[in-house]
Amino acid sequence: MFFDLSILCAVLALLHVTLFIFMGYQRLASITNIFAVLGLVFSSAQFITLWQTKHMLPFGSVSGLFLFLSQALMLVYIMMYIKYRRLTLGLFIFPLTVLFIMIARFAGGIPANINPHAAGFWLYIHLPFTIIGTAFFMVSTIGGIMYFVQERQLKNKNFGIIFRTFPPLDTIDKLINTTLYIGFYTFTIGLLSGLIWMMYANGVINIYSPKLVFAIITWIIYSGITFYKQIKGMSPKDTALSTIVGFISVLITYVGVAFFVMG
Repeated sequence: MFFDLSILCAVLALLHVTLFIFMGYQRLASITNIFAVLGLVFSSAQFITLWQTKHMLPFGSVSGLFLFLSQALMLVYIMMYIKYRRLTLGLFIFPLTVLFIMIARFAGGIPANINPHAAGFWLYIHLPFTIIGTAFFMVSTIGGIMYFVQERQLKNKNFGIIFRTFPPLDTIDKLINTTLYIGFYTFTIGLLSGLIWMMYANGVINIYSPKLVFAIITWIIYSGITFYKQIKGMSPKDTALSTIVGFISVLITYVGVAFFVMG
C-alpha cells in the first residue's frame, strides 16, 4: 500500500509543479511541497515495513536500494527548496522519484548481491551515505542542466515561461556548489566505511571487487572536480559542465564495471 501511495504522491507532486510552471499560482507550489513531503513519509513507511518484514535494513535487495534512493532524492529536493525556494527543481526530481519507486515496487526480492549479515554496523553506514551522496550528485547534475537551459534563454532573449520559472544563473550555481560539496562529503564517508566493512566481512580489501572499483572511480571523478574547483577555481559555466560530464562518466563507468569486470 505504501508503495502505491508513494508513487501517487510523487506523480501528484509532478503534476502540480507542472501546473505551477504554466499558471504561476503560489498555492500550487504549496500543494506540490505537501505531496513531496507525503511521498517521503509514505516511502519511509514502506522502508520501515520492509525492515520489519526482513528483520534487518532492506539493503540486501534491489527494491530496498531503489526505495532508499527515491527517499534520498525527495529529501534533497526538500532541503534545497527550503534553502533556495525554487520549485522547478522538482520538475526534474519527481520523474526520477517516480521511476525509482516503481523499480522498487516491481523488483520485489531481487537480491542486490549484498550480504547484510556481514559486519552490519559498517554496512549500514556505507550504503546510506553512498546512496545519499549519489542523490546529491544527481541533483547537482540536474542543476547543471538547468544552468545551460537558462543560459540559452538569456542568449536568445527568450523571456518566456522557462526563463520566468527557472532560478537565476547565480542561484543555480549556488545550488550546484551546495549539492556537489555535500554529495562529495557524504559519498566519501560511504566509501571509507565500505572499505572498513569489506575488511570485517572478508578479512581483506578486495581491490578487484566491482563495487569497490566503481565506487573508487566515482570518488576520483568527483574529487577531481571538487579539488580543482577549490584550488584552481571554476567559472559557473565550467562547474555546471563538469557536473554533467562527471555524472555521465560515472554512468559509463558503472556500465563498464557491470559488463566487463563482473562479466
